[in-house]
Amino acid sequence: MFDTILGLPVHPLVVHAPVVLLPLVAVALILLAFRPAWRSRFAMPVLVLLAIGSLGTVAAMLSGNALGERVGIPATHQTYGVSLVISSLVFLVVAGGWLLWTRKSEEPTGAQQGLGWVVALGSVGIIVLTGLVGHSGATAAWSDVVATQTPQPTTSEEAEPGPAASPADSPAATATPTAGTSAQASPTPSQPTGYTMDDVAQHATRESCWAAVDGNVYDLTQWIALHPGGEDRILGLCGTDASAAFRGQHSDQERPNDQLASMVLGPLVG
Repeated sequence: MFDTILGLPVHPLVVHAPVVLLPLVAVALILLAFRPAWRSRFAMPVLVLLAIGSLGTVAAMLSGNALGERVGIPATHQTYGVSLVISSLVFLVVAGGWLLWTRKSEEPTGAQQGLGWVVALGSVGIIVLTGLVGHSGATAAWSDVVATQTPQPTTSEEAEPGPAASPADSPAATATPTAGTSAQASPTPSQPTGYTMDDVAQHATRESCWAAVDGNVYDLTQWIALHPGGEDRILGLCGTDASAAFRGQHSDQERPNDQLASMVLGPLVG
């Protein structure tokens, strides 16, 4: 039920309801807290939308877990998502009770107005938490795509015609190692193609993070800051054979495997 519908994952289809409705309802509740005269007219519509948005977080969480079984679960997004589910359901009880209590009160009591300030403050928290959920979800879905498809800028030297380059000026003569690799470990015509676990172990820092997976060596340095599950998931793999950890989390999932393949350095030897 919460996995796919018409061949599409349910999660991106249902997640928009809470992400859009909760902030709108929160703004409406803040206005009602300051404008008691509006409550008799707008209390019930706001309560209905609040119920739809709050229950929508439950559907989003269940469908997100189903999607996570296919593509992996981003830890940060999951943490914020669970927090929003709990917070929105509690908020539904408190704010909904306040709306029902005050919607026909022409002269709100001190207790009713005090609870209104609490609801207004809670509305601000809901807006912030919903924003964090949406941002972390967008990061998990698109950060790696943007990182791998960003066009490289063209330098002025490449854009403008000039005299033919001499052999000494050619890229082959001036090439330097790419970020996250070392000149000693990179294969050259005079070295065998491949890396040993000793080579991998020398790259166990945030600045240069290599890992071996299923017989190949990968440079994960740039992926540390982009990993949807958080930096610690990658930092713990630096300098190690991460085959078991990677397969245990992602198995044969297409997207994680394609992303890993884009970072390959060469085969593991020895």
